[in-house]
Amino acid sequence: MSDQKRQHPVMIILETIRLLKYGLPPLFFFALAMREEIRSIDIIPYLWGLSVLVIAFFLYSASQWYVYTYRYENGYLYIKRGLIFKKGRSIKRERVQTVNIRTDLLRRLLGVATIQIETAGGGVESEIVLSAVKLEETHRIKSYLETSGPHADHEKYGDGSGTEYEKRATYVVSSWDLFLAGATSGRIMLLFSLIATVFSQFYPYIPENVMTFLTEQIIPASDADIIPLLMVLLLLLFLSWILSILIFMILYADFTVISQNDYLQVSWGLIEQKEFTLKKNRVQALSVQEGLLRQPFGLCALTLEVAGGGVKDQGYIAIICPILRKSRLDTFLKQILPEYRMPGSMVYLPLRSRKRYLFRSLALVLIFVLLLQTVPYGWLGFLLLPPAFLMGLSRYRTGGTDINDKQLTLRFRNINRYHVLMMQDHVQSLEMSSNLFQRRSNLSTIKASVLSSPSGKSFKVVDADKREIRKIWKWFSRS
Repeated sequence: MSDQKRQHPVMIILETIRLLKYGLPPLFFFALAMREEIRSIDIIPYLWGLSVLVIAFFLYSASQWYVYTYRYENGYLYIKRGLIFKKGRSIKRERVQTVNIRTDLLRRLLGVATIQIETAGGGVESEIVLSAVKLEETHRIKSYLETSGPHADHEKYGDGSGTEYEKRATYVVSSWDLFLAGATSGRIMLLFSLIATVFSQFYPYIPENVMTFLTEQIIPASDADIIPLLMVLLLLLFLSWILSILIFMILYADFTVISQNDYLQVSWGLIEQKEFTLKKNRVQALSVQEGLLRQPFGLCALTLEVAGGGVKDQGYIAIICPILRKSRLDTFLKQILPEYRMPGSMVYLPLRSRKRYLFRSLALVLIFVLLLQTVPYGWLGFLLLPPAFLMGLSRYRTGGTDINDKQLTLRFRNINRYHVLMMQDHVQSLEMSSNLFQRRSNLSTIKASVLSSPSGKSFKVVDADKREIRKIWKWFSRS
């Protein structure tokens, strides 16, 4: 293992593609906007310029491949890189928190994968990224760096005698659940805006006789002015919904969670396959999220707040299950994360805090509605008041807290409803505060912070009963 190694030569191609990926889209949209002018000029010099740019990117990528070497031995991973300014670093195996493996369709065709290595106290990105390593080599590196973890038990008890290492719990998300998740993901409006933007660029090229024929076949002539627009909007909305489902199912295909000793292993993806192994002691909080569209169907998603990781790769928040029926939630936690549990009951907010939630929800909307009265049809703004009232009422009814011997649970709603489960020894700080108006009603705000993201992550419940907040304060002080 002492020899210096380089990544697979296909790294040169992949790195060139990555550089082009950031440079070509702006050129495409520029050419689309200037299509009329481009028709009247000679584009050959521009094609030569583009060719020179591609060659420059290729040579740069080749130099990066040549000077980037690695080796692993004696419990360390050694990295050397740099053409003009040489850099070297070593990472001790015991510092490694996570070894993630990612492979997309192109990498699978080329027989390589990307391996990301994160360590305790890592920065905003992964400590080490090897973007093109043979598949068997990625697993050798992963096994070597995790020898002090579950692989050590495997090597120690490799006789198949029914050791703890061999006992594991596995959960696989079904295709039907992924379909429901995509249908209720809430991404439809984002996709709708993107599709509408693209459609607006190509709409002028649709033959007028085609649009006229479709309009005359479906609607009477008296409505011919407004209906084509409505038809287009409905069609784009339906297309956005279908694409939302397909994208979600492709992204999270074969989503599998394995709980094994002190580790969680999660893998998913159809085109881009991802796999990461997470030490359970890095988990700082478990969040159960019920989307506004998913809540009526009894569906939720589970994410973990993780200590360490890389912001660029969303390493501070790990998706542990993209979709789960709430009826299966208790069973899932017992199998995968038995130290956490959903509370049987919550301490709800007092009745006197309801008016505060309604006021906060209605105040800004009411001001906006009054400003709309200066424009034609501004009275339609009053239609926003009932949803704002219902949202404030729902936030009030959602808020609650719960404590047991080891776990604090906070429940609240923004747009979605959240249950955040935190173990007592993972709560970094607990804050109890109240303003002048809260003190008049004997109310307080409770905020709990955990070690996640560079500045930490906080969760709070507003306008809770001060006596209940003091109970939580005493519970935390005993730790």
